[in-house]
Amino acid sequence: MQNIYKCRVCGEYTESPIHCGVKSELILDAKRRVMLSKLMSGLLRHYPQEAGLKLDSEGWVSIDELSMGIREKWRNKELYQWVTREHIIAIAMLDPKNRFEIKNNKIRARYGHSIDVEIKYLKINYNGKLYHGTSIDKLDMILVEGIRSMKRKYVHLTTDIVNAREIGRRHGKPVVLIINSRCLEENNIEVYKATDKIYLVKYVPPKCIDKILH
Repeated sequence: MQNIYKCRVCGEYTESPIHCGVKSELILDAKRRVMLSKLMSGLLRHYPQEAGLKLDSEGWVSIDELSMGIREKWRNKELYQWVTREHIIAIAMLDPKNRFEIKNNKIRARYGHSIDVEIKYLKINYNGKLYHGTSIDKLDMILVEGIRSMKRKYVHLTTDIVNAREIGRRHGKPVVLIINSRCLEENNIEVYKATDKIYLVKYVPPKCIDKILH
């Protein structure tokens, strides 16, 4: 990830050190951006209670509560005393995977939850290619049992093959599975749109896996 700056002229958050023809103000260096982004994802998706957060039924929490919880209640709070609401907003707005959503001074993760939240996703009929990244050691089981959500609420599919490969690499030697979206529809598996690149399903049967890219 890159540094985050704030334009001194228009106030926009940017990854460019020059904006509106003048030098931008540094808000977050790349190292702190990665640290805070990962923590935000974890708290909003998996363990909000560890920072004393109470998400509503759709996963929302106030930005101020999140920043205060990180500074005062997170177990490694001494590493995050610098965090402000502006840092959280800047990370959310510039997140390359569009993982966060802000509305009415509240924030939530758009997808990836393992906790019990009910986000109302748009159900669509998608006819293009969808990809799923995994590791080669999980491949044999997937080809027999299909792709299951495991600890998360949904299986994540993407339209971005590079993103799928990156996800697979996190778990070992990566493989990318090409999913037949028409097959999903024929088997009454509903497809939901989380972002422009991320789509969600409850399950992918083995017969809907068209191809394996090593």
